[in-house]
Amino acid sequence: MNKQEYRIGLYVLFAEMLKEPTEEFAQELPDMVQYCHEAFAALGYNIPLAAYQGWGRWADDVQALKDAYLRAFVFPPDRRLVPVESIYRQWTFDETAEVPIAKEKGYLMSDAALHMLELYKQYGLEIPREFRSMPDHLCLELEFAAFLLEKESPTRQAVYIREHLDWVGDLCQDAFSLEIPQFYREVVYVISLFLEHELQAVAEAS
Repeated sequence: MNKQEYRIGLYVLFAEMLKEPTEEFAQELPDMVQYCHEAFAALGYNIPLAAYQGWGRWADDVQALKDAYLRAFVFPPDRRLVPVESIYRQWTFDETAEVPIAKEKGYLMSDAALHMLELYKQYGLEIPREFRSMPDHLCLELEFAAFLLEKESPTRQAVYIREHLDWVGDLCQDAFSLEIPQFYREVVYVISLFLEHELQAVAEAS
């Protein structure tokens, strides 16, 4: 497997980890740990095994994993993590916008979301119904990155990664400050480390 294939595989894997877990997903966690270890080594990404080696212990308890998912991303509303780009961006940079939230953060369907909608349209991609109000959810953005790695030039791939995946460090900080369940705190942490390396790699290549 070459480096590009490992990168694609990691984007897809991390997207799956942000979806509601299934029994099949839980059973595959030990294999995911091994894959991450191999992929990070092949890519030269210095991400410690200690950050994710514990994922495998959830393999036999899908109900605990589902409970952790709900507490991390669903309720209570004031303590959940919202892995959506718009939440971390200024709502719009349109100077003519007169709505009160124009220059604020924390709202859905920002300029970032509208740009993602345009990208999906450009490539003929459909958004799953559950993500219609948040087309810039991190799991969709990770899947789209994998799509671009397969279909597009390195230049377009780099532009997308720079424009849409540079906010996950802030998401990671929130995962720790909100004290979401350990499994998903670790998942967001490892994703953020991976994307730091990705952002550095595209910066060095440009």
